[in-house]
Amino acid sequence: MLMSIEVVKISAFDEYFRRCGRGIKMGFYSDSNYKVRKDLDKIHENQFKNLGEPGSWGSGAQRIAIASQVREACYEKGIQERPGHSSEHDDTILPNVAKSLINKLSTSPKDFLEDSYKEAIDGGLTNEEYVEIVGIVSRVTDMDIFARGIGVELRPLPEPKEGLPARDRPLEAKQELAWVPTIPSHPEGGKIAEDLFGTGHKAYIMRALSLVPNENRMHMELENIQYLPVKNILIADYQHHDGLSRAQSEVVAGRISAFNECFF
Repeated sequence: MLMSIEVVKISAFDEYFRRCGRGIKMGFYSDSNYKVRKDLDKIHENQFKNLGEPGSWGSGAQRIAIASQVREACYEKGIQERPGHSSEHDDTILPNVAKSLINKLSTSPKDFLEDSYKEAIDGGLTNEEYVEIVGIVSRVTDMDIFARGIGVELRPLPEPKEGLPARDRPLEAKQELAWVPTIPSHPEGGKIAEDLFGTGHKAYIMRALSLVPNENRMHMELENIQYLPVKNILIADYQHHDGLSRAQSEVVAGRISAFNECFF
């Protein structure tokens, strides 16, 4: 369904940062009054650029339209404030079923149940398109809330890059216990499972987006930089954040998850 949608031109990513006075070596969050770690700053900048690139099942323009719809839904609900810069997009670029999915995921994920998933699939989205949309929505929401937390405007969305989606469905993906097919843990999932998750059994929370491997990779990139590197998750005294012990980090993560009524 997404393949047939019209492509449009969007945004002022580079223009905004020139206007903000970003010099050659200034950071993505250089306008923040709070110090942002350089590694996190760089990852977020790269993540935003990735949104405008052709994905596995959506073009660059379609992916930017998804990100724009996330923000529109949040503006309407009063979750985010509309920034001073503007990102033009044609709201007809996405089918209504995609917009409805994005709106639900963006503003009330705790209420998103299996019926909501089935509604999206019955409405014409494929499992692969559904997973890519979920990945983009979660990443944009993550970084927009970070921007709000440090008191800066939402970062402008980049110009979409030309090109067709790769449409590369992993042969290893199979129907397990999740709503959508996933790649099993290694060794059953083969080389791609080892590349994505490492060896040994991995929980669904790490494999949820594996039907679209690139979205799974981008999700884990944020996980590794914002939470802690997954390879260190069982090291109880590992400290990833300056000023916060592992125990303190887990208290913060757990409390926020409780506020959000997160299933996990």
